[in-house]
Amino acid sequence: MERRRLLMATNIPLESFSIVISILLIICIIASKEHTKLNRLFLWMLAINAFILGCDIFIWIGGGHPQLVVAMKAANFFVFNLGYLLVALFTAYMVTYIRGKGSAVSDKIVPVITAFCAVAVLLVIISMFNNMFFYFSEKGYFMRSPLHWISQAYPIIIILLDMGIILKHSGKLGVKDTFALLSYGILPAGAMAVQIFINGLALVYPAATVSLLIIYVNIQVEQSKRLREKELELTQNRIAMMLSQIQPHFLYNSLTAIAQMCKKSPDKAGEATIAFANYLRGNLDSLTQKGMVHFDRELRHIKTYLSLEKMRFEENIQIIYSIGATDFMLPSLTIQPIIENAVKHGICKKEGGGTICLETMETAENYIIRVSDDGMGFDTAAFFPDERQHVGIENVRFRLAAQCAGTLKIESHPGGGTKAVVTIPKNK
Repeated sequence: MERRRLLMATNIPLESFSIVISILLIICIIASKEHTKLNRLFLWMLAINAFILGCDIFIWIGGGHPQLVVAMKAANFFVFNLGYLLVALFTAYMVTYIRGKGSAVSDKIVPVITAFCAVAVLLVIISMFNNMFFYFSEKGYFMRSPLHWISQAYPIIIILLDMGIILKHSGKLGVKDTFALLSYGILPAGAMAVQIFINGLALVYPAATVSLLIIYVNIQVEQSKRLREKELELTQNRIAMMLSQIQPHFLYNSLTAIAQMCKKSPDKAGEATIAFANYLRGNLDSLTQKGMVHFDRELRHIKTYLSLEKMRFEENIQIIYSIGATDFMLPSLTIQPIIENAVKHGICKKEGGGTICLETMETAENYIIRVSDDGMGFDTAAFFPDERQHVGIENVRFRLAAQCAGTLKIESHPGGGTKAVVTIPKNK
């Protein structure tokens, strides 16, 4: 009895303090407002870790009260099974982070580890009926069964497998990240080994809490910093994109055309002035648009731009719309720069003009936008006809990749027109 009081005096404060640390980390993650897959996995790990610690504290407090045996059995059931879930979540977190570092990890790792944990959960369920791993005495105390070591061996094996994967990719991770991820294996595994020989000492989940704190300091904080830097880069690219679109030659030519219309056709000049104002507003709005926009909005801006070009070139420019899909999102001003390049560098340089075709379609996995023209074309190996065009297209490509994992492919050859294909994955 004296030994039990000593263990309670050690375990309950230690696990209570670990809960406080877990809750503080949860608050920090939520306050960051960064809804990435990595953050969601880390939040689940912290929440489950805190819940397990709470269940374990309840088991210690309820020991010696036979009337609480049923509740303690339920708490113990959660401690065991959620522990396996925690290990599976760490594996998913580890794989996600390693892939984010640009290292290839097999798609089979997470399903295999999850299946392994599912088997462990099944054994715990069986143990609830045959006392294979644990049981509660008549006085309501938690007691280990002879095969209890098997329940501890399962997570140790998984952690060792995870550690092997981490070490395999340590070159990409770097020393700091490797140490942070390995801590989730070394500390809990060491605590499990101690618990096998010292019955009653609760070290595993406090050790896991320390590991989560190390991961937060070394990985999560750094990840947040990189996200902020990426957001700044995106903002700078939006500004560069906007500036590349509002080009002096287009402004001058459009205003000159409107001025000529004022004498010949005042009504048409009024319509052109409204279209020109809408074009400018669409470009300026892109400065404050941080997220994705609906394709309908992008399409309206494209039609406004093309109506102005049609006003200038009349029959020398023909436009075909083949819109098969509209219910999707994309970065602001993604297609309009491509259309503008088709007009300026494709159609305008071809004697007699030509045709621009805008198509959208939906497949099982992607949304596809295709812009094609029968203009002059160019040698893709030599990049683009001028540096401004190159910067504008690279901005589009960067924002597609950063905001929706999209891609832009351009096919062209001199005298054969140009085709640009934007692909936006549905699962992003």
